[in-house]
Amino acid sequence: MDLFAGGVGDSDRVFNNLTAAIDDILSDTTTSATLRHEVLQMTVIFVCGLSQLSPGAYFLRHDLFPCISKIITTPDTEKYTFEAALLIALLANFHKSDAAKLNPYLRCIREAKDEKMMKKICWAANFAAAAVVKAYQEISDDSAPTFATTLGSFFSSLRPALAATPVDPPRELFKQQPIEACVILLPIFEFLHGSATFRKVFADSLTIPEEKEKKTAVSITPLPITLLSLSSYLLSHASSSSSPRAIAYANLAINTLLVISESDTILAALRQDTTEQIRLCRQRLPPLPPFLPPKPPLCALIDCTILWMRHNLHKKLEVHSYVTCIRTCYQVLWYLQKEHVRLDYHWQELWQALLLLLDFLASKVDSLITTGGVEQLVHETLLAFDLALCRSEYLLPTPKAVHELVYEVVRSADVFRKQYVLLDKVSSPHSPASHKRLTGAEPRGVQALDNIIALAEHYETTLRDADVRSATQGLRAVAQEVEKDGLKYGVDLHGTDDPP
Repeated sequence: MDLFAGGVGDSDRVFNNLTAAIDDILSDTTTSATLRHEVLQMTVIFVCGLSQLSPGAYFLRHDLFPCISKIITTPDTEKYTFEAALLIALLANFHKSDAAKLNPYLRCIREAKDEKMMKKICWAANFAAAAVVKAYQEISDDSAPTFATTLGSFFSSLRPALAATPVDPPRELFKQQPIEACVILLPIFEFLHGSATFRKVFADSLTIPEEKEKKTAVSITPLPITLLSLSSYLLSHASSSSSPRAIAYANLAINTLLVISESDTILAALRQDTTEQIRLCRQRLPPLPPFLPPKPPLCALIDCTILWMRHNLHKKLEVHSYVTCIRTCYQVLWYLQKEHVRLDYHWQELWQALLLLLDFLASKVDSLITTGGVEQLVHETLLAFDLALCRSEYLLPTPKAVHELVYEVVRSADVFRKQYVLLDKVSSPHSPASHKRLTGAEPRGVQALDNIIALAEHYETTLRDADVRSATQGLRAVAQEVEKDGLKYGVDLHGTDDPP
């Protein structure tokens, strides 16, 4: 305040005049577009510089949402939608955690009904997100293998001296990623989280062609598709360079996926087959199977969660991002079973990623550097497994998929048994485990573990009795048992109400 107003005593006049001048210029459609753009850019820089400092309160007193919206909807300034949407998101985040009810921008986002404006924000966000994805792809070509490249690899394998062992590209190559345009994730998150109108426009973009696309007959990749592609790169490379910036963007991406998974409107659109090619990150090994349309984009969303779980298991574990990731998986599983959508998907990849996480936690808990939350993460992961088993007939596409899930649990029974020891180590006086001491009832995560262990032990007996000697024989024995008696499972812990 001393720098801009010469002291606290004159701050009201100076900052009130500043916000009024910004409003006047951005609102005046007779002012040149260039000047309005410069004022918009100056405001973005100023608000970023303020961060959460007290002068930001003057931007809450003087609501700039209408004049910023006018930048987006006016034809000669709509090309500045990127900066305008970013400014709204920045202002919406001022003291968001402790004074959300006093923030007019959050209310305006929530109450905005202008679909035309939302479409323009989607268009600008799509353009920026695509630029970020392209920057990753220019570093290392990770396009899915074609017939020609597959044939070449086959011939190379016949000559071992020429055959190359696949390796991850050097992590140093990605230390400058993502590029600055990735900041568009912040407005995407805020509008998805706060605006039902934006969620509708976002979902509709998958099925309703844009006006520009109708006029030019040029295919425009919808924002949901581009966002899934962008998320896959951010989540795959989050900890590649140990950059706090890369991890922060990955955290924002996984929170955005959680918001998507909590919206039935968006999930209903994502569950429909698309002919769009979704280019997911294949720059880290092992890669997931390529996305081959026609296929529901919802499969790509699950792929993104797997990429995070696979590639970010480090001593310095981002526990809270993992919790968010597991909650995203749970929300998707919940939606599938609720709507009886038996999704044709490579489910084994998800089960193995969840098991990898549980095994990592049980093996490395003594050396992990975290800020807490490991117990919650274990509980959430066990509940996701428990939901998949308990409601498997409503979300898995075939009996074979159910058999494979059961066999995966039986095969990994020791990993689940380790969770009892892990939970005992990480429990705290304020943890779910203390719930039992107070009420006599086990927390839901422990009940889920009891269910899983009981199932594993039942089918372990089946495999011993059948004298199983191979994975093929084991899967066949499990399949025969399930087909004969149905899936024997424990208490249903998940009820009928949508999860909080």
